[in-house]
Amino acid sequence: MTTFRLDNTDGPGTHVFIIGVGNYPHLKGGTGPVSANPRNMGQITSPPVSAMEMLKWVDTTLHNPEAPLKSIEVLISQVGTAQFTDKAGLHQQIDTATWDNYEASISAWKKRANSNPKNVAIFYFCGHGMGDGVNTHLLLADAGKSAKLLRHAAHVGDLRLAMWSCVAQKQLYLIDACRTVDLATVMDPNDLGQSGLPEANVMQTFNGENPVLFSARLGEQAFGMPGQISTFTQALLDGLNRCAVFQPSGRHWAVSPHQLQKAIAALMDDFSGAPQCPADGISGVGFQIHVLTQPPQVVVHVCLDNEAANDSAQISYMSAGKSRVMRPDLANPWRTFIPHGPCSVEATFAPAVKYKVLPIQIYMVPPFQNITLEVI
Repeated sequence: MTTFRLDNTDGPGTHVFIIGVGNYPHLKGGTGPVSANPRNMGQITSPPVSAMEMLKWVDTTLHNPEAPLKSIEVLISQVGTAQFTDKAGLHQQIDTATWDNYEASISAWKKRANSNPKNVAIFYFCGHGMGDGVNTHLLLADAGKSAKLLRHAAHVGDLRLAMWSCVAQKQLYLIDACRTVDLATVMDPNDLGQSGLPEANVMQTFNGENPVLFSARLGEQAFGMPGQISTFTQALLDGLNRCAVFQPSGRHWAVSPHQLQKAIAALMDDFSGAPQCPADGISGVGFQIHVLTQPPQVVVHVCLDNEAANDSAQISYMSAGKSRVMRPDLANPWRTFIPHGPCSVEATFAPAVKYKVLPIQIYMVPPFQNITLEVI
């Protein structure tokens, strides 16, 4: 267990559990006895970076007056020991994300979250994952140590179910992992993951909200460049910092899981038509997990309805009281962030070019806006 920013005072708070796993001793390229069947999984370097960036954000930026930060539980497995100094000056080495450490940490996280019904509980995982077409399993650092690969894996569905007995009515699960179907798992009903918590009472009713946001759809991979923050986590942080907001009381801009899903989906959009950031359990009107301390932005996709006109177009926007911003390259669609509020979007062409575009006047509202300019 490694805990930062622990606050045992009374009252609601936010309790975060962050896991990043990149060093897998028993998978391909590992330093320990390697599993006879590692399912083509090996060492990865993006998850420790992603988890550390998430840890930094929670420690320095998370701001929720309804539930101030009261604990960060963190496990990171990388080559070498992860270390961190928090905002309060506490410096610690971070424990590795082995199954035993996970069991101790998940129990501590649940116990803290269970202290007040108005607590917010946030779970974040980045590392290897796999599925059976329905369920998602998160591989801890000692995956492959046992002949049963999932002996050291956390089952997302079981974890959410086990957390039904937690009194915290606001729970959020952020899963940055592959969900590719593993046939060996499908064919072996005895190789099952678990939550690390006491077995859930399936007859119990949970009256709160506990959505899950995934980086990948069922059966698909998640992505991150080696040694860099993952695609999903970068979109997550952009959403938290800039655009994944609503106005719960009409006075301030707050991030909610609902708006976060929309923002991440827009930021991860590869324009293939395939939907991004699948979610489970999105219901109700959402709840506040973070409040912006500056005006929000809107993630915007701008494109022309005539692809042939793209290369000769100078696309730009102008927000109220701001200088005009030009598209820096020929990206089509152009993904950019635009300040919340009134805005004009247009495209101009050299006099010799036959195309013209009707400008658009629009009031930008977060988290996302799609704009198609009509070429005439």
